[in-house]
Amino acid sequence: MDSWVWIPFIVILLLAGLQALPTEVKEAAKVDGANRWQSVLGDHLPLMLPVSATAIVLRVIFELKLADIVINVTAGGQAARRTLFSSFIYREYRDRSNVGYATMIAEVYLIIIIVFVTLLLKRWGDSCKR
Repeated sequence: MDSWVWIPFIVILLLAGLQALPTEVKEAAKVDGANRWQSVLGDHLPLMLPVSATAIVLRVIFELKLADIVINVTAGGQAARRTLFSSFIYREYRDRSNVGYATMIAEVYLIIIIVFVTLLLKRWGDSCKR
């Protein structure tokens, strides 16, 4: 179900990034004698890195909070043997009424996500500057 929403969104995002590429870069690659693959790997991919990074970060963030689909469709999975971290937090809060513990886990989860996304963006930001 999740892919019905996100695949078209990511494709539209990447298509908009491709359409925003300057035509001068394509013409310069053609004048320099680059074939199609050299043009894509040498020119298009580095220029598409900010758009690709945005798409990946958005996808990671929304994948980490996927509990609503899992809980509503499968009622938590096969007897809760396979569970997502976010659905565990939700079940801890709702079913066990353990509000303090669920809040603490959610805050730690948020800090982990913030650190992960910050490091990811910093790494991609450094490679975009080159």
